[in-house]
Amino acid sequence: MYKNFVFDVYGTLVDIHTNEYDIETWQKLANTIAFYDVNYTAEELKETYFMSCDWQIRQGLKRFKCPEVDVVEVSKHIFENKGKKATKTLATHLAQEFRAFSTERLRVYPDVIETLKQLKRARKKLYIVSNAQRCYTKHELEKLGLIKYFDGIVYSSDYGCAKPDAKLFDFACEKFKLNKAETIYIGNDPKTDVDGAKSAKIDCLWIKTNLTDYDAKPKFPAKYIVENGDFKEITKLLLKK
Repeated sequence: MYKNFVFDVYGTLVDIHTNEYDIETWQKLANTIAFYDVNYTAEELKETYFMSCDWQIRQGLKRFKCPEVDVVEVSKHIFENKGKKATKTLATHLAQEFRAFSTERLRVYPDVIETLKQLKRARKKLYIVSNAQRCYTKHELEKLGLIKYFDGIVYSSDYGCAKPDAKLFDFACEKFKLNKAETIYIGNDPKTDVDGAKSAKIDCLWIKTNLTDYDAKPKFPAKYIVENGDFKEITKLLLKK
C-alpha cells in the first residue's frame, strides 16, 4: 500500500497557459524595469532573458543531466547587463511581474481538491516534486488553495535540477525520508513524469490531461494510467493498494 503520494503541478494539478513569446508581454516588463533606469526594447529584453537561461543551462550541465534555471538570477542578470544591480527582493518581484504578465490561464483541474481531501482523510502523506520556480509557484499554489494539503514541496529551481533527472526525485526522497517502495508519483508528462519516476525507481501513475503531449510516448510503462484527466480515478485505483 502506498503511503506517500507525490504530485507534479502544472498539467497535473493545475491547468495553465502562459505566453512567454508574446512581444506585448516583453514590452510590459520593459516598461516596468524602465522605472529603475534599466532600459531595453522589448525584443532586446526577450533576447537577453533567453540568453541568460541558456547560459544557466550550460553551466548546470556540469552537474546534472537535466539542469534547471533560476528566474530570479535571470532577473539579476538583466540588470547587470545594463550596469545596474538588483537585490534578490527586487529580482524576485520582477520575475513575479513577468509571470503575471505572461499568464493567460491558471486554474485547478476538476476533482483535484476532493481527491487531495480523500487522500488526507486516508492518512496519506502528500508531496510535490515539480519543474517549477519557487518565486511564483509557491504563491500560485497558495492562491489556488492547494498548498495546505501538502506535507512538503520540492521546486526544481531550488536545486538547479529538473525532471526527468532522477536526482530531483532522489533529493525529495532524502529530504522527506520517503521509502520509494511506499511512494507513487502522479504526473501528466510521459517524459518528465513517467520516465523520470521510473529512472528514480518510483512507481508512476500517468494522468493524461489537456496539457499532455499525446504524440510523445514514455520510454518505460507507467504503473497506472488514468485517461481524460479524471482525478476521481486516482482514489479508486490507489486507495485500494
